[in-house]
Amino acid sequence: MRVSVRVPEWATQLVSDDTDMLRAPEPLDPAATHHVEFEFPDDAYFEYGFVDAQGKLRPDPANPARADNPWFPDASALKGPEYAPDPLATPDRAWERGRLERLRLVSDALDGQARRVSVYTPFGEGRAELPLVIAQDGVAFQRLAGVHLAAESLAGRGEARPARFAFLEPVDRRVEYGFSRAYLDFLLEELVPKLERENPSSGERVWLGVSLGGLVSANAAMARPNGADTVVTLSGAFLGTPETPEFYASRDSWLLERLADPAVGLPGRWYQEVGTIEWLTGVNRRVAAALGALGGEAAYAERHAGHNWTNWRNGMAAALRFALRP
Repeated sequence: MRVSVRVPEWATQLVSDDTDMLRAPEPLDPAATHHVEFEFPDDAYFEYGFVDAQGKLRPDPANPARADNPWFPDASALKGPEYAPDPLATPDRAWERGRLERLRLVSDALDGQARRVSVYTPFGEGRAELPLVIAQDGVAFQRLAGVHLAAESLAGRGEARPARFAFLEPVDRRVEYGFSRAYLDFLLEELVPKLERENPSSGERVWLGVSLGGLVSANAAMARPNGADTVVTLSGAFLGTPETPEFYASRDSWLLERLADPAVGLPGRWYQEVGTIEWLTGVNRRVAAALGALGGEAAYAERHAGHNWTNWRNGMAAALRFALRP
């Protein structure tokens, strides 16, 4: 698929999945650059937009297809002629028959901050001992992606075990998800023990996250590996280190350093996906190779897509089949 996009006369920058939208915009001079060219495989999905002189992200006025993206709702979307969404990428809300509880937790680890968590227990499983899925960026996973509904559908078809979902939202995403010891203490010392005290638990945990949420999910599971945890990372932002928390331009990877250390324990299982049209493809391939060399139970997949929620929603069902295998 090759697409020529006309540059609007008001555009000063091009932003896209390839650079995580506003993180690394490309300067434009509409007087000199009349078109930008995109070339992808025919089954690709990609998001882009233009920034005006006031610094506002605006969609391509010549493209009616808009992105379904909670972080960048004004982006435009490109779909190849062979692009096909996963059947569970947009779950039926009629499947939401379980119980949703909203909890409030005052965190000592986070200096007395109050955090709210939504906990979903599937229909008919109220007193069952279930695995616990801890979802970072929980609002998007719950409201946009409906990952718990996809899980309900898979469980109903015998393709996954029922699980309880905890949806939590960061206050400062970049800081908390990027090597924050305090946030890890909140997760491991406060949140998970409270959830497992108040709800029947099998003791199995699934750490679920996209981008930086994938990084903190991996770090949480590796902080106390016990063989029962599963990590699910979609477009994991595995660049940077605690000393240089640069997640977009760095070549260093603290996670890769830890995987190379024989003294570091690993979670029991790991599911990893990444798009081929994003800056994180390379580091995810390196992490997958490192996990493969260590001999653990790991799965890796790539999709011709960018760094966006449509890509991640298309990967949910496969990730759940792995993490909650019957």
